[in-house]
Amino acid sequence: MDRKYTIVIVGGKLQGVEAVYLARKAGFYSILIDRNPFAPASALCDEFMCGDVCSLEPEVREAFLNADLILPAMENDVTLAVLQGFGKAHPVKIAFDFNAYAITASKRYSDKLFHENRISAPAYYPDCKAPYIVKPSVSSGSNGVRSLQTEKEAADFLAHLQPGEEWIVQEQLAGPSYSIEIIGRPGAYRTYQVTEIHMDDIYDCNQVTCPCPITEKQKRAFEDTAVKIAETIGLYGIMDLEVIDDNGVFKVLEIDARIPSQTPTAVLHSTGVNLLSEIVDLFEDNWDEGTGSLPLNVQAERFVSYEHYHISEGKLQSPGEHIMGAAGPLKLYTGYLAADEVLTDYREGDRILRGTFVNSGTTSQELEAKRISMCNELKALI
Repeated sequence: MDRKYTIVIVGGKLQGVEAVYLARKAGFYSILIDRNPFAPASALCDEFMCGDVCSLEPEVREAFLNADLILPAMENDVTLAVLQGFGKAHPVKIAFDFNAYAITASKRYSDKLFHENRISAPAYYPDCKAPYIVKPSVSSGSNGVRSLQTEKEAADFLAHLQPGEEWIVQEQLAGPSYSIEIIGRPGAYRTYQVTEIHMDDIYDCNQVTCPCPITEKQKRAFEDTAVKIAETIGLYGIMDLEVIDDNGVFKVLEIDARIPSQTPTAVLHSTGVNLLSEIVDLFEDNWDEGTGSLPLNVQAERFVSYEHYHISEGKLQSPGEHIMGAAGPLKLYTGYLAADEVLTDYREGDRILRGTFVNSGTTSQELEAKRISMCNELKALI
């Protein structure tokens, strides 16, 4: 039997779970490295190595040198610097654009990019009206995000920042949010399915759905924006863009040049396209020239819902994905609790349940019927 294509994934939390899951679906052999012996992704991979990447222990070095591809699946600057140095010193393939990441990891730098390239984005305080969204410049996702309801609150917040702290204060828009992934190299990019991002009350994504209720014109404009940004920063790898619909105009909220969590699984279940397989094709130089949308092996879009649920103290809630980052080793179940697939550390008899639930249907009605059955099963556990 031929040796399987081997990917070493660094980081076993949310992005690591996504990467290991996609590797499993693609038939790749996954080796996960994380310092936490109980990392959420540690039971999903083919091989788990509890080790310190930064110390480059002999087993870690050997895994890197024997891998077909190394995939960073975290955002720790120290670890990324070690990986970048290792990549320069050894003939290994690292599926990560360190330069593009440095730009997108800073909201200050990325927002400057939007302004200079006339890309629509939310307006900054004080040139906008309350309410406001504030977020740390160097954090991704919902980390640290909060809402301020008045101009006085915004002024007080900024006045009490500690020296060296950098925060972004922008207008808070109320429309739906969407995300898109783009993969490729300058002159040859592919964009993928648009997904809708649903938030809990602390602005953490608790559900991803697709396909989305947007017009073809909006979709094309979103794809064009993704390509424009990718070309501007010279992206070689993957990046995702999140926008908010402001009365029909898509305004860019955030860009991140690293493998995202949540949305790739939704895209896979809806279109059949595995974004990790696409990344492998890119870094193995199996990539067509020219820019376009989805690759040719796309199935008819299915309606998909990817969502998180939590049972604790007799209550069923749907919080954001942060609950899954706090989980123990996750296992993948099919046809469990009336859902197509479930990622959970729950065991029968546990008083607490944390899980990611994925359902799909050929119609929105079929999908909703599955979700109702699933919620009834969850309520029965209370």
